[in-house]
Amino acid sequence: MIAKLKLALGCVLIVVLASAGLTMHVMSHSFDRVRSVVMPFERQAKEVYVGDEFSLPPADNDLPVYDRYTTRERRAKGLPQTYGAKRSYFYGDHVAYLTFDDGPSQANTEKILDILERENIRATFFLTGRNVSRYPDVVRRIYQSGHGIGVHSYSHDYKKLYSSPQAYIDELLKTEEMIYHIIGVRPVISRAPGGTAGHFTKEYWQAIQDIGYVDVGWNALTGDADGTGKTAAKAVENLRSQLVARPYLNTHLIILMHDAAGHEETVKALPPIIAMLKQQGYAFRVVTPSTPPAW
Repeated sequence: MIAKLKLALGCVLIVVLASAGLTMHVMSHSFDRVRSVVMPFERQAKEVYVGDEFSLPPADNDLPVYDRYTTRERRAKGLPQTYGAKRSYFYGDHVAYLTFDDGPSQANTEKILDILERENIRATFFLTGRNVSRYPDVVRRIYQSGHGIGVHSYSHDYKKLYSSPQAYIDELLKTEEMIYHIIGVRPVISRAPGGTAGHFTKEYWQAIQDIGYVDVGWNALTGDADGTGKTAAKAVENLRSQLVARPYLNTHLIILMHDAAGHEETVKALPPIIAMLKQQGYAFRVVTPSTPPAW
């Protein structure tokens, strides 16, 4: 009787252990499936941050620069809101900055990101708040791919933006908050729609400096927004002509292009533009607060 009881208990134990092993095996595979889905979204792009005291990274840094705090959070915490009146600049030899305004857009920005990934190049995207709200997933991809992000107003409406320095700052901060809620950091670079010439007075410059932003202009363009570069071939030729006419800009060639809806020709022009710049010995960098003024 005792022998039969031991045999029965042994069989039960074997069944329990086998079931536990099977359960662990299934759980392990389930975890692997979850991990394989989650891990790609957990990868963080390489970047650097301004310090709590708003110290900037070294001038030769070639990673996107962000702030862990929004401007509103810095104010609430009593932290410095600006780097101050001076900053160091990086001048290289045949350095190009590819910059794209007015995005993001679903089709064009995604295609541009695909091209940049194939070429192993990082660029900088100046985003409008309206399009940030429409395409948060594209904003997230720009960030996770290691490209730089800057603010390009919310509305892109000159009458609203340039009615006063405070109106300009209000749109900048509105877009900043939107970007922060998507990627968890905020930009410290911006670009004035239409450029600062004819729009900025000294009060505008002071207003953006007071909250730690660096405005980034350009010194070369494809003409994809002014009508002179309507086709990809013309856009490439426009840039080629400027490189010949302004060889002195090779220390910091800042190229303006656009990736909003309607700029499909820019997408087509990008590969030959990259090939042309590589042939001329250019290296590509991301815009940071240490990128020199365009002019």
